[in-house]
Amino acid sequence: MLRSFQLLKKKLDKMEKRGEKVKMKLKRQSIRINDENEFFSRDALDIKEYMKVITCKSGKIILNEDIIYIYPLEKNPIWGALAPIVEFPETQEIFVRGNRVWATIRGRRYKVYIKNFEPEKTINKLVIKSGARIDYSKPQSEAEIDGWRLYFKLPLISDDIEMTATKVVNIPRLSKIIDPILAARLLMIILKPSVVVIVGPAGSGKTTLLSSLLDEITSIFPHLRISIIEQVKEIYLKNMSNIAYSKAGPNTSVTMLIRQSMRYERPDILVLGELRGEEIWSWIEAGRLGIAALTTYHSPNAKKAIFSMAELMRQSIKDATVETVMQLVDCIVVMKKFVVGGIIHREVEGVYLTYDDKLVALYKRGVHASEERFRRFFSERIMIGDFDSAYSLLKRKVQSSEF
Repeated sequence: MLRSFQLLKKKLDKMEKRGEKVKMKLKRQSIRINDENEFFSRDALDIKEYMKVITCKSGKIILNEDIIYIYPLEKNPIWGALAPIVEFPETQEIFVRGNRVWATIRGRRYKVYIKNFEPEKTINKLVIKSGARIDYSKPQSEAEIDGWRLYFKLPLISDDIEMTATKVVNIPRLSKIIDPILAARLLMIILKPSVVVIVGPAGSGKTTLLSSLLDEITSIFPHLRISIIEQVKEIYLKNMSNIAYSKAGPNTSVTMLIRQSMRYERPDILVLGELRGEEIWSWIEAGRLGIAALTTYHSPNAKKAIFSMAELMRQSIKDATVETVMQLVDCIVVMKKFVVGGIIHREVEGVYLTYDDKLVALYKRGVHASEERFRRFFSERIMIGDFDSAYSLLKRKVQSSEF
């Protein structure tokens, strides 16, 4: 791997065309890795096992079916030896735990081997450069740098130093994530207005769906005023001209920002990037005042989300129950993540409306409720006009190239 990546690529292309297995003799020794993750030299390199050689600004990357080899060629002041994989545009996630590294590229998870990797030094540099606040009184922290969201953990809580880096992705069109009927119906539910929670495990696409929904709303109804409040910046919209954005910090709590937004910004739609704690009451208050309220929440399914949200409510009001949540939250969207053959799949598994203290499935695993049943949950007029006109408009937008 120290010599002639270009030659390796040419040989690989020829080999694939002929369907042959070729061994090439290198002018310099190549770097190999044994089962104990130790590097050693070898004169011959079996190139059949490699799929692609990539040249980045800071080094070289070789991919095979489930392993990536990284060879840094120059020092990067921020990312260190991780720079080549960070620079590769199709990298989506990087996970570091001690000296073990994994990466997600094009939805596939790879194990990563890096020559001369110093995890503690690399992570400490990223903590400093990103401005993350982490020490033994606060052993985990979040930050952002170069278009990547970072999450750090000290050995105090994880037995080893850890970092998760997630690339901030471009917002996909809503029609690329969900089918047209569901897209139109979700937009109608939000603009009813409603209190909507998007739930799912980490990495299931909650924030991506939320961003796509908001992006379509700003495109179709640019006059609507939207306020976004986050603790870590995750929501990126194409059009921010009519967006009020606030980020919580050490001296500005989420609850305070929600209250200030409702009082001074007067939004039509209030978005809380992620629901985490006592701010639940302030966020739900927006819905009670007739403002569309959206958020994401870590939970594997709708029922567990309701129970855990009731627990959050009881931190402030002791007699809050599951029924309290059902009365205050109008819609729960459930996201799922599957890993099949090393490839990550994300999808909307279900959409549920709360009605008479019950969850009513509007959509579940590809099956939609009838138009007649969907219509029952709406009055004649919603936030953007009468129901029939608004629904017809959204269905046309979803099914046309305008969307």
